[in-house]
Amino acid sequence: MHPLKALRRASVDLLSEAGLSVIVGGATREVTVLEQPPTGGAVPDDDLPALYCYVRSERIDGDSTRTDRRTVLLDFVLQASGTDQDALDQIDDIQLALEREIAASGRLGGLVMMIRPVGSEVRVERGEVVFAARRVTFEAMLLASRADPDVTLP
Repeated sequence: MHPLKALRRASVDLLSEAGLSVIVGGATREVTVLEQPPTGGAVPDDDLPALYCYVRSERIDGDSTRTDRRTVLLDFVLQASGTDQDALDQIDDIQLALEREIAASGRLGGLVMMIRPVGSEVRVERGEVVFAARRVTFEAMLLASRADPDVTLP
């Protein structure tokens, strides 16, 4: 499997199995983990709170004569249910759970050499700030064969 596909799938599998939840309007609600970004980037209201991920970029550098070091920016988009102050709390709580799960994953089960959060930003749509959504960026690094970059999920 291509390294980028493996990275996305390992991340989705990890977070789906974690059973993330947040408080919405005083009640605990499970966070929906989507396997693919939704069309148009907006998660249907019935599925909120939710998150999805995608690879924003990849840089490939030679590591040796046979392997390449791939440095990947992996974005997680977090979306809350509603738009009030509770939505900001949901986003903060989802980000905390996301960072904890990835940190505890043992480098996504050994798939990557390193994975760490490198930033986050509020989502902007058509020039308007959407406080009920945030993009959290992780940097991951992995090695793959130059002749055949196929990797296997751990």
